[in-house]
Amino acid sequence: MVDKNELLKILPKLIREDDEIKGAIITALSSVVATKEDIVSLIENSNKRFEEINKRFEEINNRFEEMEKANNNRFEEMEKANNNRFEIARKEREDFRESMIILRDTVGEVLQKTDNLEKDIKNGNKEILDYLKTQFEQND
Repeated sequence: MVDKNELLKILPKLIREDDEIKGAIITALSSVVATKEDIVSLIENSNKRFEEINKRFEEINNRFEEMEKANNNRFEEMEKANNNRFEIARKEREDFRESMIILRDTVGEVLQKTDNLEKDIKNGNKEILDYLKTQFEQND
């Protein structure tokens, strides 16, 4: 039997220089260690999986972008509708304010005319009474 330490010393040299020993070692290790072809195949399969995963992520990303666009459109429509409602409400408030101003001015004018009529009636009554008084005084 060969001493293990001696074998470890000469093995690297034997692998480099003797193709038969190299082949025997590769055959012995082939069931335990992955070959270059095994690693290449593993890498290719991994690349395919990653490509499929990337495609799925792109599809999901596209769906999210479509949903975001749809939501943005909905929000813009809601914002326009709200702006229209606010504009209508603002216009109604302005119309109401203008109506109140007109009503205030009209009531003021009516009160002024009523006051003037009241004065005219008092003056007219005084004139009538004075006239009647003078008529009665003349007849006496």
